[in-house]
Amino acid sequence: MTINNQWISLAQWLAVISMTADHAARYLIPGLTDFYWLAATLGRLAFPFFAALVAWHALFNSRHLGRYTLRILIIGILAQPGYAWMLQEPLNQALLNVCFTLAAGLILTWGWLAAWKMHQLDGRFLYSWSFLGGLLLALLAAWLLDAWVDYGLVGILLVPALAISFHAYQQRQQPWGQQLGAWALWLLPGFLVLGLNPAGLPTFSSYFALLLLLLLILINRYWRCWQLPFPRWLWLSWYPLHLLVIAGAARWLA
Repeated sequence: MTINNQWISLAQWLAVISMTADHAARYLIPGLTDFYWLAATLGRLAFPFFAALVAWHALFNSRHLGRYTLRILIIGILAQPGYAWMLQEPLNQALLNVCFTLAAGLILTWGWLAAWKMHQLDGRFLYSWSFLGGLLLALLAAWLLDAWVDYGLVGILLVPALAISFHAYQQRQQPWGQQLGAWALWLLPGFLVLGLNPAGLPTFSSYFALLLLLLLILINRYWRCWQLPFPRWLWLSWYPLHLLVIAGAARWLA
């Protein structure tokens, strides 16, 4: 199966731009609502895009999911002081930033991939008590993290939901009936984004993010599109650095 990664660079730029616009609109000048429309529109694209990128890399590009998860956690640890500073909250009281949410979702995705491989061996594993017990424990662990991480339980579950949708979509040789079932799996992340956004922010932009993701993947499946590779060093450092810049600028402007 050939994996087309051409959509990734454009998705990375959109994710970073929308995240930065969201944080700047909400935290650069606390109390100023003139640019809050950015958070309610462009800003809502960010998390679905980051979740989709993590899910896609876990499925198709990562050779070692343990190292990939550890890398995301390290970025999250480095970013946490800047995140708390931007929120103007004590470090020991702030929610854990989005990297911890993505890492938790990645661990669930890791478990699902292992279960799928077991199912391919005997054809019954997904219907076994072992799988159901493991699924319940995983959901319980995600639920316990709900109050501790940004985007909560819904954000954690969005990563494996997108991974399942991507996996089904890539099965190109399926009969038409099964392909329709694969498309129907996109209802799962669509349902989750209903509870994704903080209070006061609409969900239509998150639905637009899912639609835009699908369009990017479909277009790049058949046509070569514009690409501007995102430098790896910038991709790994942008999240903690932009938090510090926004938090520092907000203190200077106050």
